[in-house]
Amino acid sequence: MSRVGIDIGGSFTDAVLIGADGRVHVAKVPSQPAQIEAAFMAGLDSLLVVTGESAADVAYLAHGTTIATNAIVQRTFAKTALITNAGFADVLTIGTQMRRNVYDLWTPEDAPIVPRELCFGVGGRIDAQGLEHEALAEDEVLSAAEAMRDAGVEAVAVMTLFSFLNPAHEKRIAALLAEAMPGVPVTLSHAVVPEFREYIRASTAAANSALLPLVGRYITALENEVASAGIVVPLHLMQSNGGVTPAERARQLPIVLATSGPAAGVIGGARLARLVGEEDVITFDMGGTTADIGIVTHGEAEVRFTSEAAGTPINLPQLDLLCIGAGGGSIATVDEFGALRVGPESAGAAPGPAAYGQGGMFATVTDAHVVLGTLSENCKLAGRLPLDRALALDAVNRCVALPLGLDSEEAASAILRIANANMANAVRMMSVARGQDPRGYALVAIGGAGPMHACSLADEVGIPRIVIPRHPGVAAAYGLLATDIRHDLRRTWRRQTSAISPAELDAELARLEDEARALLAYSAGVAHGESLDWELDLRYRGQAYNLTVPLGARPASIATIRAAEQAFVDEHQRLYDYTPTITDTEIVTIRLRATALTEPIVVDAVGGGVPRAATQRVHDGVWSEWAVHHRDALELGDTIVGPAIIEQADATSVLHRGWSAIVAAGGTLVLERKAEA
Repeated sequence: MSRVGIDIGGSFTDAVLIGADGRVHVAKVPSQPAQIEAAFMAGLDSLLVVTGESAADVAYLAHGTTIATNAIVQRTFAKTALITNAGFADVLTIGTQMRRNVYDLWTPEDAPIVPRELCFGVGGRIDAQGLEHEALAEDEVLSAAEAMRDAGVEAVAVMTLFSFLNPAHEKRIAALLAEAMPGVPVTLSHAVVPEFREYIRASTAAANSALLPLVGRYITALENEVASAGIVVPLHLMQSNGGVTPAERARQLPIVLATSGPAAGVIGGARLARLVGEEDVITFDMGGTTADIGIVTHGEAEVRFTSEAAGTPINLPQLDLLCIGAGGGSIATVDEFGALRVGPESAGAAPGPAAYGQGGMFATVTDAHVVLGTLSENCKLAGRLPLDRALALDAVNRCVALPLGLDSEEAASAILRIANANMANAVRMMSVARGQDPRGYALVAIGGAGPMHACSLADEVGIPRIVIPRHPGVAAAYGLLATDIRHDLRRTWRRQTSAISPAELDAELARLEDEARALLAYSAGVAHGESLDWELDLRYRGQAYNLTVPLGARPASIATIRAAEQAFVDEHQRLYDYTPTITDTEIVTIRLRATALTEPIVVDAVGGGVPRAATQRVHDGVWSEWAVHHRDALELGDTIVGPAIIEQADATSVLHRGWSAIVAAGGTLVLERKAEA
């Protein structure tokens, strides 16, 4: 039985099928922004045609999507309302004391996802011990529902104080709304973020509600298409936390898809780097629209628990990523001051770069490569899309060369230098700015454009090794199949560590485990094992921030609690280089990572093929002949010395002067800078 992963990007949709024999088959088709599910089915059909398999042979189907990401960036949300406690209707507007521009009195902050006129406060209060202090004013809830109906509200978020201790009021509000506004989706904050701090709970619940109608329609349409094609296995979607989740869960919690596609790239890049023994890597995923940077240490991707969406905090676990507007389709412009800018605007899939011949009029990074010869007209993108150098040359001359008084090659080189500088800064922000030395990491270059810029980026940052997987252009789709099904659960549970009863703690752990077991049941048919990993958020008494440390397996004991406390002390000392005079610690939040393990992937080694040409004219300061190799013709142990170009259907790798490459395990290219360089 086969396993299929399909990742939809801004310019191309990537698809991977891994057969029962371990052979990898890839497909890359243009994305269709107006009808996203059509590109999904086109990728699936391409795989089935190439392999000769039928839809009934698919035993596992995973999907990475940018639909939630795009909605957040473009703020194309459903019309959303918020119900909260009386006196707290301004919670989203006030936020916290944190401001993006602390000393700028003129630049306005981003508008909240829910406008103030659609925030309703109702009577009723649960106190800090989880007891009902004031009964819920149900008549006020019904009045708010009437106002929401009149305003055409499409989704509702509910956040009441201390609902993470006692959700009774939120559940009752949901029941009243179901009667008064049938069919309108509702998000309850205790179900999404069962933690303290009401502003973050409100903003996360609001973001989730704002995505519910859009993502719900998309998942439903996609499931219908998949079922019509004859696939009977359930659809799984990539989450921001680096694991996949069943479609039904994603339909309820669309906010977990906020960085779905980029997260798959990090997982895929990290797993593929392990084939050649690299455990500490910086993943560099450059596609048509963005470049996504991730950090993997000791084989594990860095995770953070708070991020942003549309200018508001989102409190959900997700891989620590930095996405910038730098891709093959990034548009180069000269501003009114005569400065060259590249991105973040992108030509996308339609019309795409000028060289695509689909009506694109702006110069892009891809056009610069075509002008300089690193992308040949004979090298069809995605195996089918021809490139027109004349159109690329015209765009680069018109948009960059003439305004700056440069010749064509100088203008194209300038575009690439600006793009590389932007991406190098992103790598430094993810590494140097956080105390990590990038020279101790390998760079994993993935995405359709990543291998073209890898050497330049590594030279800029000082990274000595580069890993380019066998199929770099579809590494994110591979990551969908390499990751496990994952559910992150947590609950605020504040206690002094020294006063904790192990039995009391274990009772809380048991409640979380019961929730996890119910979620894991969704994937019972495709899982090959399960694991439960417990963690605690700890802090010193009086601190406003906390650190997450592992907790041993159940049942909780004095020994496991003390071990977690010592792990916190050690981590605090490592990060901040000091220990406070007040050494009493307290638990803030209990966390559980529940994982349904998917079948491990065995990657096929190297294909066989014939190179299309021996040399190609490339401009890297002067025009010269570069060696050209076809990736399918390379065999284990082959060595290539730069300058050279390595072509394949899903990506082109550019090997600069001073670099050499060897074909290693699984057909992986391992690049190293020569000592004299």
